[in-house]
Amino acid sequence: MLSKNHSENCFGFCHDCDRVHSLPTGNAIELAQELLRDFEKFKRLDFINDESQADPQFGFDQLFPGDRGHMFGILECENESGEQKILRAFSSLAGGIRKVPGWVSSMLDPKIFAEQVFPGQQKIKAMTAEMNGHGRETSAGAAIFEERKQFSQNLMREIHDFYEFTNFRGETRPLRDIFLKPDSIPGGVGECCAPKLLNHAAKNGLKPLGLAEFYWGGPNSSGRKQPGEFFSCCEDKCQPILGFMLCGVD
Repeated sequence: MLSKNHSENCFGFCHDCDRVHSLPTGNAIELAQELLRDFEKFKRLDFINDESQADPQFGFDQLFPGDRGHMFGILECENESGEQKILRAFSSLAGGIRKVPGWVSSMLDPKIFAEQVFPGQQKIKAMTAEMNGHGRETSAGAAIFEERKQFSQNLMREIHDFYEFTNFRGETRPLRDIFLKPDSIPGGVGECCAPKLLNHAAKNGLKPLGLAEFYWGGPNSSGRKQPGEFFSCCEDKCQPILGFMLCGVD
């Protein structure tokens, strides 16, 4: 849920400065509400394109069937001339969608994802199906489980090595060097909205002014997230890297 103190919605502890860096929501809530109205009107992510050029894979009926949903974020920035710039980003989408017109792309190089990450993910799915076919309780199923576990751990380490983050001092470091607990990095770090937005801003000379994230899609199964509801940056994946990423912004 969104903190009552807007200065605490995007923050993290910085080892270099031995302090917490934070970014307020600023005007981002109002900008996000405008984005929500575009969602309601166009019902697709590539709404900056003319309807005749709309890609069916970006339609909400394809992206959010049933109770599926995702987090979206918006970052208000200004360039060196003081001009307002608005950035938009989404968390990982199903089907390997990494790039949508008008949105900040994934931090992971598309070629690396296509050639190394995606095949590994597909192999894990195939191993899971094979394990379920044998039954987890059987010796064959148990053997596949252990094999899948080792493969997954190795793939996760490789994925972590692909991610590099840039802050507002112009410093770029790999994930393992900035995560507060490098021995327990969860999956998906770097695929949330805030890191994508801040990394893009830092690499393009933009000064962040405010950030907001909201959920869109069907109400999730736990009922914790409702469409259009705002949330603070997540505690397990984002806050442990945001201290470094926000360094230099304040």
